[in-house]
Amino acid sequence: MLPAPLAVYRRLLEAYGAQGWWPVTPSGGRRPRYRPGGCGRLAERQRLEVCLGAILTQNTSWGNVEKALARLHEAGVRDLEGVLAQPARRLQGLIRPSGYFRQKAKKLKAFARHLAGCGGKVGPWLGGDLRQRREELLGLYGVGPETADSILLYAGGRPSFVVDAYTLRIGARLGWFRKASYHQAQSYLTRRLPEDAGLYNEFHALFVEHAKARCRKAAPLCQGCPLREVCRYGGAR
Repeated sequence: MLPAPLAVYRRLLEAYGAQGWWPVTPSGGRRPRYRPGGCGRLAERQRLEVCLGAILTQNTSWGNVEKALARLHEAGVRDLEGVLAQPARRLQGLIRPSGYFRQKAKKLKAFARHLAGCGGKVGPWLGGDLRQRREELLGLYGVGPETADSILLYAGGRPSFVVDAYTLRIGARLGWFRKASYHQAQSYLTRRLPEDAGLYNEFHALFVEHAKARCRKAAPLCQGCPLREVCRYGGAR
């Protein structure tokens, strides 16, 4: 019998504790910080930072995104007007640590222009019909499902489960799905979990932590794993 997603969530939460994703920069700070228990309580500036970070984190590590965000902050780029005002080459230079900086600068500009045309405020814009807002995000240049769901969940506090490579890896090893698409994995989880943004937030963050700490792509550390008793892969090793 396959383990229920909610039971897996509880095991991971007990093992690792609250993760505090998405990290955001506090007032007067220079770099994003984790906020265990702070899900959903964001200033407008922080909501925008989450959106920018969701784009910058494509194909790179979060550490590189932090460096890019810190450079933006140091240059005084802390709001929508600041992003829109940056010449393309300067913006590229500021976000260079995140990699693919030319393409990402275009993505940030496209996102900022769209947001400006929708009133300029992340919070109100991400409200309304969830399906409609997700489709709108997916229509923007450089925004795929993972980026769209990250923006909805972490910036908007909307119940839109984020699936990444870690989710697919852990889910496959648990036996939930095999070679699943983004939509298939997301659907599997959301059908079996309460529709709750705080739960989705923490669960995705716990998947990330577990994948980094134990459920590695190569040479996973199954001995002592909090999921080994319910994991098909770990139980067979």
